[in-house]
Amino acid sequence: MASKVNLDVAERLDITCKRGDTFSLALTLNDSSGTAIDLTEYEFLMDVKTNPIRSRTGVSEREVIASSSLSSSTSDAKALSEEQKSKLSKGFVFSDGTTSGVVTVTASADVMKEIPVGSFAYDIQQKVSDVVTTILRGSFSVNEDISR
Repeated sequence: MASKVNLDVAERLDITCKRGDTFSLALTLNDSSGTAIDLTEYEFLMDVKTNPIRSRTGVSEREVIASSSLSSSTSDAKALSEEQKSKLSKGFVFSDGTTSGVVTVTASADVMKEIPVGSFAYDIQQKVSDVVTTILRGSFSVNEDISR
């Protein structure tokens, strides 16, 4: 009898937003019985990266487009200018988690106008003590805004 275990609990949520518009996404996290999770001790991280380019020589690394935790010393950030790194390292900001299971991730219009138009990949991770779990993943599409 074949057995399997799937430790990937990330839900897929594809996001489409507008370049230069304020970004805000409220997440409500519940346990398996539907009860809101107390998020006051949780940390959250979000990264938006380019999709990997596949070639005959293999898969290239993803380039960081925006992050809630971008370190300017990471190799992923090497293609960004210092000004872009500075703006995008603070790109996505999470509100403090509540006892009612709600946390909101936002990015200002100024941050969003620095994000290029295109289709990217993202994930959101939660961290409790030393345990990190990816909870959301999917595509992150940025549409052009003609008024800016």
